[in-house]
Amino acid sequence: MKYEVQNWLKSKKAIIGLGATALLIMTGVFQYKLNTKVSDISALKSNLSTCFSRVNQSYTAKVIGDSNSMYLESGFMKMTEECLAETNGFSESIFAENAVKLGQALNALISDVHWFHERVEESSSSFSDKDAEVMLSNLSDRFEKLEMKYDNVDGELISKEKSITLSKNNLTILLITLCFIVPLLLLWDLAQRKNLDQRNSNSEKEAKDRIDSGEVIVHSEVANIIKDALEQNHLVYCSKLFSQFHALSNLSPVKDSVGQIQAMITDKHVTEEEIDNIWTKSEEIDCVVRNAEGGSSSEQTDTVYEGPVTDVDQILTKVVNHLSNKLLADGVIIDLNIADNLRIQGEGEAVEQVVYNVIMNSVKNCQVSDSTGRITIEGKKVGSKVFINLTDSGNGFEKEFLSALNGLGNVEEHVPLSLQISKELIEDSLGSISFDNLYREGEINGSKVQIVMEAVDAPTKRVASVKAGTKQEILEAIKEQSL
Repeated sequence: MKYEVQNWLKSKKAIIGLGATALLIMTGVFQYKLNTKVSDISALKSNLSTCFSRVNQSYTAKVIGDSNSMYLESGFMKMTEECLAETNGFSESIFAENAVKLGQALNALISDVHWFHERVEESSSSFSDKDAEVMLSNLSDRFEKLEMKYDNVDGELISKEKSITLSKNNLTILLITLCFIVPLLLLWDLAQRKNLDQRNSNSEKEAKDRIDSGEVIVHSEVANIIKDALEQNHLVYCSKLFSQFHALSNLSPVKDSVGQIQAMITDKHVTEEEIDNIWTKSEEIDCVVRNAEGGSSSEQTDTVYEGPVTDVDQILTKVVNHLSNKLLADGVIIDLNIADNLRIQGEGEAVEQVVYNVIMNSVKNCQVSDSTGRITIEGKKVGSKVFINLTDSGNGFEKEFLSALNGLGNVEEHVPLSLQISKELIEDSLGSISFDNLYREGEINGSKVQIVMEAVDAPTKRVASVKAGTKQEILEAIKEQSL
């Protein structure tokens, strides 16, 4: 279990390092945002305290009866209300919609301050007509309620500040931890790479020394060198496969063949019979290996294709003749260059539909310019495959079209339905179709569509039998067969 965990960590160390680096950057960004928010809350508290101190100054002037004080002027009290309104706007910019309770408390405080100022102005205009003590008592009760609401708002701000400060402290701890972890991961990766390079160098030196020694090959020594080299490069399954192969090889008479191979190298006078014996033993070893891998010692015969067969020249000629009037009307020239006896696996109707769709798409591409369009169709056989290349001199395929076919976009949005159907028809016949642009001097000079299908060999006539006889006897036999 411990070994598996170590191997997992070694294989994922690059991802872990990138993740730790990304986390370090994100932590730094969040740390900066939290520091900014703490500073903004401190400024908000200071602004709110300044605004409420202005309310307190108006109340104090009213209590002491200083009717000529500037704190009882309408302009001063209006500026106080504007101060609270700006503070409320600043609060909304800081917390947005995340502090509903704070916003409600601050709005209630602003509303009450406005009401308090109206009462102060009313009492100033009719102070001589009413009992002063009753008036001041009502104002004092209202001011006490204002102080309670101010304390409520201030308490909410303090709570928010403590919560953000706690988060900032936790992020600081994480940031410091990552500042230690990331360099350690980088150093660990560097040490691992250096260690691996050293071990690979030692393996190479050991293998070179073994080759330069000129001694008889000892399988166990060679197996250990190769096995260690595979394992230290984390090719675990390759090492296991090699170990199984080596174990299977030891089951066959390898030692005798090795000795004979060494004798053949040292002795130049080796008979053909001895070479055949060594070759026979080598084939027996290969047979053992094939049986161990689930194969068969006998040669497998090729399966004969018995499905539908399509003549390429016939299909292309049929489609071109069918489109001849449209090609003439659109001013497009088609050149056919098809090798003889090209026959492929697949339904003729499906191949005909694919060729028709591709040619129609090429004709559409060639209609973008006033010059005469040209479409070239070439067909040839390479090995067991038949290649049909269709090129045109149009404006080529769009970037989104090629990206969608390569799995980097929406096929249904960027690929025409006719070409989607063509691609599926070709793939159903175990073939492939590819689309690309042609370039000249860095600019698109046309497009190319390549269709690859499995070839079918043309039937050959064979001699069924040979009969001896005179010319007259052979003619009589032919007449009898025709009857």
